[in-house]
Amino acid sequence: MRRKIISTSTSSLYDLHINHNIELIRLRLYINNVEFTDGININAKRLRNLMSNLDSSAVHTAPAPRQEVIDLFNKLYNQGYEEVFITTLSSKMSQSHDIIKNAAAEFQDKMDIYVYDCKELNVCESILALEAAQLSTHEYSMPKIARRLDELRQQHKMLFTVNDLSYLIKNKKLSSTAGFFANIFNIKPILEVTDDGQIVTVQKIRTLDKSLDYIIKGFANCLQNNCFLYALSAGQTELDNYFISRLKKQTKLNNIPILPVSAISLANHGPSGVGLCAFTKEIPHAAQYYR
Repeated sequence: MRRKIISTSTSSLYDLHINHNIELIRLRLYINNVEFTDGININAKRLRNLMSNLDSSAVHTAPAPRQEVIDLFNKLYNQGYEEVFITTLSSKMSQSHDIIKNAAAEFQDKMDIYVYDCKELNVCESILALEAAQLSTHEYSMPKIARRLDELRQQHKMLFTVNDLSYLIKNKKLSSTAGFFANIFNIKPILEVTDDGQIVTVQKIRTLDKSLDYIIKGFANCLQNNCFLYALSAGQTELDNYFISRLKKQTKLNNIPILPVSAISLANHGPSGVGLCAFTKEIPHAAQYYR
C-alpha cells in the first residue's frame, strides 16, 4: 500500500537540511501586501533581513489556499497513493488544520487521509513528521502512528522569550499599552505551548538575563534524565551565543543543537527570540538528524 507523509511548512523542514521524502503544504506570508509562499520565495533568513531592513507594516500569515490542498491530494491520488498521513501545526494557532481536514473529506472514497494535529509548530512539528515517516517504513497503521506521536508530543517542553516586543505589538499579540509598560520596565515574556496547542505567557520577568535563567532552571529536572535538549533560535546570532554560553555555564552541557524557528513563527514574534526545548523522557528517532 502506497503511503505519503505530509507536513505543514511551519515544521521548518525545508530549512533544516535533512534528507526526507515528506511533502509540505506551504503557508503564506504577506509583507506590505505582497504575498510570499513559505519555503519557496521566502524563508526565515530572508524574512529576518526584510524585517530588519525594511520599514514594513506588520507581517501577516495565512494558511495555504484550500484549492492548493485539493490539487495536492489529486496529484497524490493520480500517482497511486492510497494512504496519506498529514501532520499540521496546532489548530489553535492556524486554520490550516481545519482547511486540510475539510479538503480531505472530499477524498474519503478515493484515499485514506489522516490529518494529525501536532498541537505544536517549529522543530517539534518536524520531529513528529519525521517520526511518522520512520514508523511508516515499518508499516505501522496510521492510528498507531498517531498514538506514538501523541506519546512524544505529551513529553515535549518549550520555554521561549522575546527580547524585542515591538513585533508582538505590531502584530497585535500584545496591546500597545501593555507593550509600552513592558518596555518601560524591561519586561520579557516567557512563552510556552499548552497541552491543547495554544501559545501562552507563563511569566513576565524583568531583564533578559533573568528570563534566560528562568528558562534554564525550567529544564533542571529533565536534564537529570534521558532527554533530547535543543535551543530554539529566531536567528539573532549574538543573542543565541549569549544564551548558549549561559546555558553551558549553568548546566555543564556542550554541543547543544541550535535550531531555527519557522518563518511563520518569526513573522509573529519577530527576530529576537530564543528558547529551550526538550523531549523529556524518550529520545525521538529524528534526534539523530539534529545532533
